[in-house]
Amino acid sequence: MIYSKFGSRLTPISKSENASGQFTIQATADDTTEIREYQTGDLKADDGHVEINEILAKLPLKVVKTRSSPGKRTAENH
Repeated sequence: MIYSKFGSRLTPISKSENASGQFTIQATADDTTEIREYQTGDLKADDGHVEINEILAKLPLKVVKTRSSPGKRTAENH
């Protein structure tokens, strides 16, 4: 089981990696549906860092939808 630094049980969903190679996981806490991001250094687990690393290895990378670029504003469409 994986927990936040405040002791909330987490359900990991995905992970992302920054330019420095540090991972963040996206997860829901306890019984909520709100997805939040957690730094791996802020996580706790029953079996310590070994369990955190195992979960991290199994998570898919976070998929970020690309937004279409907004069109130019003209006097007619603003």
